[in-house]
Amino acid sequence: FFFGTNMSFADKIKAQTSNVEPSEVKKLVLDGCKAPELAALAPYTKLTSLSLMNCSLSSLDGLPPFPELVVLKLSDNRLAGGLERVAQCPELEVLMLAGNRFDTIACITPLKSLTKLRCLDLYLNPLTKKDGYRSSIFELLPVLEGLDGEDKDGKEFELDDEDEEDEEEEDD
Repeated sequence: FFFGTNMSFADKIKAQTSNVEPSEVKKLVLDGCKAPELAALAPYTKLTSLSLMNCSLSSLDGLPPFPELVVLKLSDNRLAGGLERVAQCPELEVLMLAGNRFDTIACITPLKSLTKLRCLDLYLNPLTKKDGYRSSIFELLPVLEGLDGEDKDGKEFELDDEDEEDEEEEDD
C-alpha cells in the first residue's frame, strides 16, 4: 500500500478496507496518522496485526480489546503508560514500543498477563538506561524470548516471519 502523509485516520482505514466487512479485516497499517481516534477501530474485531507508529499518541484511551491481535506496533509515539489496554489482547506475541516515554518497569507491569508475548521492543525508552533493565524485564515477563532485538543471553533475536508470509500467500 502507498498512502500520502496527509491522509486522515478515517481515510487511511477506508483505503485499506474498502469493500471488506470490518469483521473480516486482519491487518491495518495506520502509521503517521496524527491524533487518531482509537475507538474508531472497535469494528475491526478480527485484526491480527495493527500498526500505529509515529501517530503522536500520548494515550491508548479508546483502544478496543482485540481478541485475535498477534502483532501491535506502537513505536515512535509519546506513550508513557496505559498498557492495561494492550493487556486486553490475549493472543499478542509481538509488541513494538520503541521510541516512547516509558520510564519505569512499573509502566510495563500490565503486560504480565500476556502469556504469549514473545518479542518486546522498548529501544529508546528512558527505562532502558536503568541498571538491570534487561534482567528486570525478562523476570517480569518470563515467556519473553526477545527484548530490543536480543534474547536473554544478549544474542541477536529475530522473529521468523513465516506466519505472515503464509497469510500473504493465501491472499494471492
